[in-house]
Amino acid sequence: MNMLRKGSIAAAIAVCAALAAPALAQEATKLKGRIVGERCAKAGKIGECYLKWAEPMVLYTEDGDQYAIDFGGRHGVPQERLDEAFGQEVEVQGWVIGETKVQMAQLDILRPAAGKEFFKG
Repeated sequence: MNMLRKGSIAAAIAVCAALAAPALAQEATKLKGRIVGERCAKAGKIGECYLKWAEPMVLYTEDGDQYAIDFGGRHGVPQERLDEAFGQEVEVQGWVIGETKVQMAQLDILRPAAGKEFFKG
């Protein structure tokens, strides 16, 4: 390999390491709470969040803390899983970035909503 190409590869590795450093610098943590819309969390409407207020979604913890959800990680939770968890009690494993953001590696719904049955008549 020529020196220019080796330098480019080394620079690319350094940039990737710098971007991953915040998540790798600390161990994964577990948080319990609900996935709600940011507007609902600010208004205190945790158990009755309107779907029209769902974006952006946040994790509202049992302690009353609110975390924006970071989708930057390659092992993150897909948007579909997050949509499924909207309004539900969840346990999240991941990394807290700064004081206001969480990068989720795993999302478990603790008490899924019971299925409703509708009968005619």
